Amino acid sequence: MTKKIVAPFLALTTAFFSAVAAISIPAEPVFASAGTLESRVAERRARRSGAPVSNRIVIQKKTTRSTPQERRRQRLNSRRVQQPEVVAPQSTTTPLSALKRREERRTRRLAGRPVPVKQQVADGVNMERAKHGVAPLRYHTELEASAQGHALDMKIRDYFSHENPEGQRSGDRIKETGYGVVNAQECRCSYKVYLGENIAKGQTTVAQVIKEWMESPSHREAMLSKDYQEVGVGIVDDIWVLNFGSVDITPVR
Repeated sequence: MTKKIVAPFLALTTAFFSAVAAISIPAEPVFASAGTLESRVAERRARRSGAPVSNRIVIQKKTTRSTPQERRRQRLNSRRVQQPEVVAPQSTTTPLSALKRREERRTRRLAGRPVPVKQQVADGVNMERAKHGVAPLRYHTELEASAQGHALDMKIRDYFSHENPEGQRSGDRIKETGYGVVNAQECRCSYKVYLGENIAKGQTTVAQVIKEWMESPSHREAMLSKDYQEVGVGIVDDIWVLNFGSVDITPVR
C-alpha cells in the first residue's frame, strides 16, 4: 500500500521540478542565417563566448567571376547608344549603265596618277584652243604613231625637218598608219581630209614647247585651226612632234 502511494508521489515531484528547471533556464536563441559554413561556425563561437550576435537573417548572394569577354561585352553595352534608324531615300534616277560604271571606276583608279607627258602636251594645246574659243582636239593613236615614228627617225638619222631624207612629208607618214585613208567607192561618200604637223627641238618642258609654238605664227595657226579635230604627240628626248588631222565624210545619196 505504501509503495502504491509513494510511486505516484515521486513521479509528480519529478515532473514538478523538471517544469521549474525548464522555466528557470533561458532558452538558447535560434538564429536563422543563409550565410556560409564559416559564418555559422563564427556565430556559434561568439554565442559560446558571450559576444553579441545579430539575430537578423543574412542572405548572401551567390557571386560568380565573369570572364574578360563578358566584362568587355558589359562595358560595350553600357556605352552603346541606340541610333535612330536611317532609311535611305529611294533613288528617282535611272541606274547607271555598265559602261558608265566602268568609266567611273577607271576615272577613280586614274585619279592621283601622274599625267603622261604626251597627254600634258595635248592638254596644253587644248588649253590654248579654249582661250581662243576653239573646240578641243581628241587624242588619236594613229596620229600618235606617225608623230612618234617621225621623232624617232629624226633622232636616229640626226636631221630636223618636216621632210625626211627620202622626201616623205607629214601627210605621207600619217597615211601610212591608215589615218585619213578612205575608199570613196566602197563608202559611197565624199570626204575631206585635213593633215598637219608641228615639230620642235631643244625644249625641256611642256610649258616651254607650247609657249614657243604659240609664238611662231605658222605653228600657232596649226594649233588653233578649226579644220583639225584630232591630235597625236611624239616625243624622243628633246624632239617634239604634233600631228593634226580630221576626216570629214559626207554620204552620197
